[in-house]
Amino acid sequence: MSMLLIPIRHCLLYPFTPFACEPVSGDLESMDLEPPVQVVFEQVLNATASPVHHILSGSFRSLSLFLLAFSPVKLTLDLVQTIPAFGPHQYIGLGPHTQNGDARVAYTTSWALPPKLHSWAIEQQSDSVHVRLLNSVDITATSSYITVPPPYSHLYSAGGPSAQVHQLPPASTPGIGPHVQEIYFVPTSEWDAADKTRKALRYGSHGIEFAFPAGSPALAFIPVLGGSTIEIYSRAEDGSLINIDSSPAPQRPGALAAEEDGPRHVKVHPNGRVLYCVTEHSNYLDVYTITPPAGQGPILTYVASRSLIPPRLREAEQDKTDAPKPTYRGDTLALAPSTPEKPAPESIFVTTRGGEGETTRGWVSVFRLDAEGMFSGDIENNPYLVERYEARTTGGKAHALDIKAKADDPDGGLWVILTDDSPPQPGVRVLEWDGWLWRGGGTRLREVVAWLPVGFYPSDTAKEGEPEQMAGGSHAVWLD
Repeated sequence: MSMLLIPIRHCLLYPFTPFACEPVSGDLESMDLEPPVQVVFEQVLNATASPVHHILSGSFRSLSLFLLAFSPVKLTLDLVQTIPAFGPHQYIGLGPHTQNGDARVAYTTSWALPPKLHSWAIEQQSDSVHVRLLNSVDITATSSYITVPPPYSHLYSAGGPSAQVHQLPPASTPGIGPHVQEIYFVPTSEWDAADKTRKALRYGSHGIEFAFPAGSPALAFIPVLGGSTIEIYSRAEDGSLINIDSSPAPQRPGALAAEEDGPRHVKVHPNGRVLYCVTEHSNYLDVYTITPPAGQGPILTYVASRSLIPPRLREAEQDKTDAPKPTYRGDTLALAPSTPEKPAPESIFVTTRGGEGETTRGWVSVFRLDAEGMFSGDIENNPYLVERYEARTTGGKAHALDIKAKADDPDGGLWVILTDDSPPQPGVRVLEWDGWLWRGGGTRLREVVAWLPVGFYPSDTAKEGEPEQMAGGSHAVWLD
């Protein structure tokens, strides 16, 4: 794969981009990183040698975004472009493709202060992909999650004590538009004193997802980690959200109390009738049915749970001896994408991380789903219905997922991104999933390639013109 490196002046992303690079403000020491040298550059990918799929990734310990190219033929993962950004931990939400498919917009959060959201143009040509800044908007509290649900008219973000709604401008003038609404997860009387930094993500809101039940307005679900509730909203015609219900975490016999569950991330089945939730503290995947609001009945009804870690490890966690116990932190989840061959997802992928600063490895678990989105049979004891992959590291603060279907694979094969923030080799990994058809001779889920740079350059040793290097992947998404 040949690449061309084109240096560009430091102050502008591109000569025709009207937005100057902004310095990161706030206390960098509080972010546990050193400020790297911001060097703007572009590498243009010659993609004619073999087809590639592009990945856009953020990092916990560097300020840039990173564009990577994955070759499913060569099983390689290469850096294509480093895009100077404005803070660590960019969570990425993607807008839809344009009608001709040659452009879309990515929206990102960050941990930088003062808090902001950013939009980026992703321009795809026959032989290259470019990423450039569109605009940035101020928000009041550090956000952790961002999404653009149909009909793609509004942008929704959530983090810590609040969530935000922004209008999106017409496709001809992409970016982030006017602020529409702020939603609070603390009493308004406590808002001024509330922690609005990234630390509040540990006990505040951590995500937002939408369901579109037939005959009902769209519903939004926001897990609030510290309160162990899933807050439920109805979306109004102007894009704003109206709180209509609050669903507490389920009581688990012989396990943690509901208030200690820590719901972190949720996803909704394409049928709009099933919601999945990963709990950070208790390490479960919970499944709920969704009933559109009518009368006094609950909107979410708890159905079942599965452990994010193998049962033997859960038993070790609950062992009453004084021996050191492994600890885990439930993280995120992703449904297998719908395909013409398999319109209903057959699988849901979930992750957990080893305890921070420990040597306990994280896990990726895959659970088989039936046509209605429920667990298929006795998951824990049937290898045809569950797959578990022990990660190479703890995962650190990462272990985010994104999934892409393999081209022309009737067995449901997938490519899975797994981000890693744990030394000594943090970065972005690509896993391969063979589908549930058992072929024998090895695991159905395995790592095939990783991009593991050696770390970014601290400011006192950086060389003039050196690009910033990733130091731990945070969140990454497939762009095509």
